Amino acid sequence: MRLSSVYLYEKIKEKYEILEKGNLSGSDGYLRPFLCCGINKQGKKSEDGFRTGHVYVIQGYDAEEWEAVGSKTEDIFWIFCRKKGTAGFEDEADNFKGAFVCIDLEDLEEIAEFMNDVQEIFDGADEWERKIHDLMLEHAGMDWILRVTSEFLQNPLTVMGLDFTFVAEAGSEYLPLRARLYTDDGLNMEYVNALLQNETYRDMADTHEYVMFPTYISGCRSMNRNLFVDEKATHRLVLTECRTEITPGVICVLDILVEKLEYLLTHEAEEEDPDRDMEQIFVRVLSDRTADYLQVSRELSELGWSGNHEYMCLILQITYLNQQNLSTRAICRYIKKKLEDSVSFLYQDEIVVFFDMTRLGMNQEEVAGKLIYFIRDTYLKAGYSRVMEGHMNLRRQYVQAKTALDVGSRKKPYLWIHYFSQVALTYILEQSTRRLPGSMICHEGLLELKKHDEENETQYMETLRAYLEEHLSATQAARELFIHRSTFLYRLDRIKEILQSDLDDPEEIFYLELSFRLLEQEEEKE
Repeated sequence: MRLSSVYLYEKIKEKYEILEKGNLSGSDGYLRPFLCCGINKQGKKSEDGFRTGHVYVIQGYDAEEWEAVGSKTEDIFWIFCRKKGTAGFEDEADNFKGAFVCIDLEDLEEIAEFMNDVQEIFDGADEWERKIHDLMLEHAGMDWILRVTSEFLQNPLTVMGLDFTFVAEAGSEYLPLRARLYTDDGLNMEYVNALLQNETYRDMADTHEYVMFPTYISGCRSMNRNLFVDEKATHRLVLTECRTEITPGVICVLDILVEKLEYLLTHEAEEEDPDRDMEQIFVRVLSDRTADYLQVSRELSELGWSGNHEYMCLILQITYLNQQNLSTRAICRYIKKKLEDSVSFLYQDEIVVFFDMTRLGMNQEEVAGKLIYFIRDTYLKAGYSRVMEGHMNLRRQYVQAKTALDVGSRKKPYLWIHYFSQVALTYILEQSTRRLPGSMICHEGLLELKKHDEENETQYMETLRAYLEEHLSATQAARELFIHRSTFLYRLDRIKEILQSDLDDPEEIFYLELSFRLLEQEEEKE
């Protein structure tokens, strides 16, 4: 296995004192070392005296020897051994093209021990590569490959989709809770949102480079590398720093790991989705108005969603951040993990979720409570239908949830969750004025009352509204308006005179109340 000069340097400095170094890189690669006693003798043998792509440990040299190897150093990693305190070669180092380090060694016995140590560095790396190769041949899977690599690098590893879909991980038991992207409850949304708002994270969307994320995002630094399938970034490898410090030296190891992971991702069989059949049934219900509901009911019943169960629909509006970073697949998986008896899918650029409330054994408030913080933290907007029994109302429940989301977002845009029951009256008013404005379908006498107020500066509209809201109680209405009861009764007589009504017909009372709502809605539009 080829090891980078940075990797070798970091391993060597754990045991030996480094006097000088230069031109080190995490992207180069060198094979096992050769030992040479001086440069000149080896360099003068022939132009091919040095094998490129290898490590050379040099015992003894002087400044003049640099010129002899200057043209042969680009693909060789030089390790010079000299006694601390002897003359260095700082001036000549500028002309040196290859990677090099100088260590505090001079005695041949010490150098021989050093050679053994370097060989052990290569032994460890080769052993890791052999294990990875064997696991690939055995089709052991990505989890085992990450486990072996995590033990080798002494830090946790995770592979996830760019939409935060979990793929595989190893060593997560060493991570603090805050730094775990995946918990028993699903995605760690605090971690996800910190990433989504980080500029470095957004900028690495298509890069092949390794990118370090700072500690403040999750509490631990991490090195991240996109994984590509068919030249498109689809997944990400994350090495999290919690046991040992992450340095550029690990790149040569991760490069090999990335190659293996991309191969697995390219050739892995598409995972069967157990909810695929149910999802297709619901898509047919929503998209085909001529669908045979009896057939739909039979198919759902065969899957355990009985016709006498209660159901509820939820629609999630996907925001800009979700479209860019957090895909529908990740959101659907989260909901499925939290509420097993549900089916989630993308329909007309929104996420639609149906819940079997009977199988869940929960009511609307309990289901919504399970998702409330997830919806808020992922910047989603949600609309809930009513809970209804049977399969015949599934499409109508979708319309209810859609209405809750649309009407609620317009009327109260500062809320992220809306329920159909809360917007039903507004929906009725909007539907009743689709062809004619409120002023043309409201109680005609109410228009006369409004005109009288405008011309005579009276307050009959306010008085009548209070009377209706207090359930035709003159005493309560007078108290609400802060006027004497006799004053209120005088106003009420004038109102009845203008309306030409005794205000004792329940239907007319309802019509007047509805008319007030219609006029208010018209004023809001203006």
